[in-house]
Amino acid sequence: MAESDIIIPETGADKDENFVDDEFKGTVPAGDAESMQSNPNSLGYGVQKIMLEYWDPENEKYWEAEGKHIAKRNLIASIPNLLCGFGVWLVWSVITSKIQLAHDKDPDVYHFPDWGSPSGNDYRSILYLIPAVAGISGGTLRIPNSFMTQCSGGRNVVYSTTLLLALPMLLAGIALRDPDVDLNFLLACSLLSGVGGGAFASSMSNISFFYPKRLQGYALGMNGGLGNLGVSVSQLVAPIFMGAGFGAASVSKVTNTWTYNAGWLWFCLCIPSAVAAFFWMNNQPSHGEATTLLNLKNFR
Repeated sequence: MAESDIIIPETGADKDENFVDDEFKGTVPAGDAESMQSNPNSLGYGVQKIMLEYWDPENEKYWEAEGKHIAKRNLIASIPNLLCGFGVWLVWSVITSKIQLAHDKDPDVYHFPDWGSPSGNDYRSILYLIPAVAGISGGTLRIPNSFMTQCSGGRNVVYSTTLLLALPMLLAGIALRDPDVDLNFLLACSLLSGVGGGAFASSMSNISFFYPKRLQGYALGMNGGLGNLGVSVSQLVAPIFMGAGFGAASVSKVTNTWTYNAGWLWFCLCIPSAVAAFFWMNNQPSHGEATTLLNLKNFR
């Protein structure tokens, strides 16, 4: 075989050493990544540069010097947001049980006039539409949430999702003070609360990009495991708030019930969680767009 026929495979040394050819890492000089100056404006816990310029958690030098600090901060901000997602999504089952209890003791409370003020088994049948609607909504919304991170950026999806969750809790906190509240209004609130169920898909997908493969199990376990504590908060803490007036008047004159406090509890948890995600989380170089306006456009 002639020497000219020998094909020598191209090595990293033969390529342009100043270019990183990987859409998930970004396009910055490779030398910068090695000198650990890739994202100087995205370190610490102050106001962050939203879009990372470079990301390669599999590069051990980069991970130790910069990557693990950014990943840890994103994980810390992600957990309370997922906790709010699970809590708001499932709190309706607790609210429903308290509504039933209050109505049994005082039939004039939560009698749902828009559905003809039903009673007995008919009342229970329509009442449990509330958690059912939330469940169906959450399960369905996991489908678009599975790819929303790549379209609009993980940080943008997380904080906007939590703000959306604050809305039905605010409405529930106001509406449940009225003993004549319409069932259709509560169904609309539970439908919107399904956003919390869908948030699981986007949150877990987003965090997986921040960690190297050897640590993804830890990161996903912390995010999903601690995030699931939202269920415990709804089942254990919310009933305590619904049984305490904190100086406010009871919905019923016959029995003491403050069902609306469940809404205020989660509203007060959602707002600071969304603020933490807004300021402390980042978008991957390959996720979303350069501006917030374009990212919002991708939500359509």
